[in-house]
Amino acid sequence: MKAANGPTMDQLIDIATRFYVTGQSQIAIARNMGLDASTVSRYLKRARDEGIVRVEIQRPRSLHGDLALELAQDFGLKRAVVVAGDSGVGAVQAVARAAADYVNSQLLNGMRLGLSWGRMLSAAIHLLPPGTVSNLDISLLHGGVGSAGAGIQGVELARHIASLHPHSHVHYLHAPVLVDSPDIKDAMLRDGSIRAALESAASRDIALVGIGTLDEGAPLIRYGHISPKDRKRLLAAGAVGDMCTRFFTPEGEPVHVLDDRLIAIEWAELKRIPLVVAMAAGLEKRDAILGALRAGCMNVLVTDEATARAVLKAARRG
Repeated sequence: MKAANGPTMDQLIDIATRFYVTGQSQIAIARNMGLDASTVSRYLKRARDEGIVRVEIQRPRSLHGDLALELAQDFGLKRAVVVAGDSGVGAVQAVARAAADYVNSQLLNGMRLGLSWGRMLSAAIHLLPPGTVSNLDISLLHGGVGSAGAGIQGVELARHIASLHPHSHVHYLHAPVLVDSPDIKDAMLRDGSIRAALESAASRDIALVGIGTLDEGAPLIRYGHISPKDRKRLLAAGAVGDMCTRFFTPEGEPVHVLDDRLIAIEWAELKRIPLVVAMAAGLEKRDAILGALRAGCMNVLVTDEATARAVLKAARRG
């Protein structure tokens, strides 16, 4: 590449991507592109000056080690990650960042990864750095939840993770998470591809899940994936939340009222996955997080300080 007439826009983007995204040194970029190192440095400055690259510095929230240890010990977790500070929008983003950092530290080449869906999970997955491992084998832990809620669907999250890590493969589960009748579920489970996808989901090394509530603003409710009638049935049975669309009470007892229509990984199968990383933030999720912890299906929780304190207080009170 000749630099005599200055770089093209594509060249500036290429050099900036190599340096800021893939982590190549300026010397390596210069060698690979036939440029002087000083030219690469000048082009990187030009990319910043022209707005191609924007540098944003965020002071990371610190982690609350003592509170995390307390949470892990009380609920028998392998690890808890608690982000210090008050709850709120900032805490949600900080928890997503902490979750992404933890997940990235656990990924290995060829790992079998299971995914749920949701806002927190989406935020964390979109903060994962590219190219740290390869050959991930990715499965969805339950059926699809329709077209509403763009950006937080399991299919979208699986595709995004696969795009970050070379030679990764996704096992798609071509079925809705909730069907209209037990007969329809039985018919769908006779399909070989659906059975294979669920069997694949049950054989994961690591699962990434959110913790949902049955509040009116929760995606399952707001987007109509759970009908008002089914929501009433769940609440009447004592349900306060879900993981992988499996519902539970504040005591962690499964609520089975929709099980004969759900296409999702079973409780026992989720418990057998060696590493289940759950992530949730916000005081409104206190009861759901407490129920999920008592259900014993997760062994890592990532949350914020205020929520962690509220969960521990509620657990000791009840």
